[in-house]
Amino acid sequence: MDGGLFITLFDEKTLALYLKYGVYGFLMKPVFEEQPSSRSMHYAALADYACSREGTHIFFFLKRKIIYGGVVKGSREFASFYLNGNTSPFGRKVNAPLFWDESSRYTPTGKAGVFTVRGTAKSQPYILLFDAVDDLSGKYVSSDELYFELGKYPYPLPSNTIQGMSFCTLTPGETDAAIKLCRESSLKHGLASSESLAIGDDNTLFNPGLLDLSGFINEAHLEFTLLADIEPLKHLLEHDSFILCRQVPISPFKPFQMDRADICLYSSSHPICNGTIPNVIIELKKDRGNFQAYNQVSRYLKWLNKICDPEDFEAILPLIVAPSFYINRAKADLGFEDKIIMYALDTKTTYSFLK
Repeated sequence: MDGGLFITLFDEKTLALYLKYGVYGFLMKPVFEEQPSSRSMHYAALADYACSREGTHIFFFLKRKIIYGGVVKGSREFASFYLNGNTSPFGRKVNAPLFWDESSRYTPTGKAGVFTVRGTAKSQPYILLFDAVDDLSGKYVSSDELYFELGKYPYPLPSNTIQGMSFCTLTPGETDAAIKLCRESSLKHGLASSESLAIGDDNTLFNPGLLDLSGFINEAHLEFTLLADIEPLKHLLEHDSFILCRQVPISPFKPFQMDRADICLYSSSHPICNGTIPNVIIELKKDRGNFQAYNQVSRYLKWLNKICDPEDFEAILPLIVAPSFYINRAKADLGFEDKIIMYALDTKTTYSFLK
């Protein structure tokens, strides 16, 4: 089993261009400071990229169509995206060359790789490269077909919550369903791109040596760091091979404010509910973990306990990861205290509960 990335596009020309070159780059505000602002969405977008691994499937979502793109190129061990130019702190750190530049499609500026879109400066500091799959790339189904298929699950999945987002991860179960539908489809995207952009051969794959397990500017920064390379947590995990997702709804369907787990890991060898329920749930706190984080995880478990078989529920590992912990026992929901594990990044200490 593999996971997927669900990417929203807004026009056919862009879809044709990305299918032609096997490339995708989210338009982001360039960051020329040492770090983006703590209020910036920079690391939240980067956390989506960090879920990619070689073999991750890419789907484009355009005008109620779901179009299969291809499979990500890079690494199976850590985040599989490429650094594109110097418009990000990571790109400057390794002096990454600019190998993909869409400036000619928008309004160029005097800075390489920076252009304006509706008056706002944008760049593409992070790039996904993907290989076409001969009998599949470009084939599409209506979005209704996928959602009809996923409707058999009595709980929300990441693709149910993409409204208002440009990018989300897909569980292995969603990915398998989408691939099956596309394979069976007789419809194929037929618009050939007339745009000619140069894509350079000199590109720089992200590497985990750029990560720093300290000094997180916001929670998304911590989220990105752990998704990019889960090695610091592997000693806590039963299985070796995982598909990674982020911001996964673990909640009944609600009109709004569905509870979302920060990180979910899905075992490729021991899938739960066809790979739609995570084997590992990770709740993150940039600062000290408290009873509120503990109670959040307890809410996830209450819901999973209702929808999973007892054997599957027993196999789910809930983790809270934070620099340190102080939990007010009087305010904590202790219904699952023997199941929830807390891991302190600063001391690399594991707790079942703090007395």
